[in-house]
Amino acid sequence: MGLFELNLAIILFIIGNFIGLEYSYRKYSSPYVEKGIDKFALAISVFGGILINSPLYMLGCLLIGFPLGMRPGYGRVEFVVGLAVALFLYFLRW
Repeated sequence: MGLFELNLAIILFIIGNFIGLEYSYRKYSSPYVEKGIDKFALAISVFGGILINSPLYMLGCLLIGFPLGMRPGYGRVEFVVGLAVALFLYFLRW
């Protein structure tokens, strides 16, 4: 992975954060609610965790950044699950 690919992956991660923030502001009107897990954000995060360990890792960075950028109080669990999937697959492949 060259420097250009790394910079592009970081930029896509930041774009994923912005998309997640926009999504959460449109979906949730209250600032903080501990109801449950957002199924869409969880699916995006798990899929991103899988893609990070493939040649499409840049798209995985975009997708795993989605729940991390969500409004405060949302997306924590989804991000941790996606990160756990990514780490599990990394160590499984290692």
